[in-house]
Amino acid sequence: MPMKIADAELEIMRILWRENRPLSYTEIRTELEAITDWKKSTIQTLLGRLKDKGVIEARQHYVTLYTPNITQEEYVRSEGQTFIDKLFEGSAKNLVTSLCRSGQLNKQDIDELKAFFNMEGGNEL
Repeated sequence: MPMKIADAELEIMRILWRENRPLSYTEIRTELEAITDWKKSTIQTLLGRLKDKGVIEARQHYVTLYTPNITQEEYVRSEGQTFIDKLFEGSAKNLVTSLCRSGQLNKQDIDELKAFFNMEGGNEL
């Protein structure tokens, strides 16, 4: 299922995924203040949006603790498929071809992809 997470909301998700534990508003705000100039109300609004979308859960302990309801891998998979569907007619092959033709992949990248596809099953990288 595609999940629409705005870029600003994604900053919060990155913190939650990286820390991999329930975080308080204060902990989230402290990390965001180091990389943004967002006001407290902006952070509260973003947390509320993520909660309303069902992407995070807020549990009341002594303070409210926020945890993600989706993993980073689930989000990347969903967004990746949406991107491929939208721009490459659902074909990952068309994406890789485009990257090769545009020079976005260097020789090492291509060699690693070849090795990946030559492995039995091609499911490990």
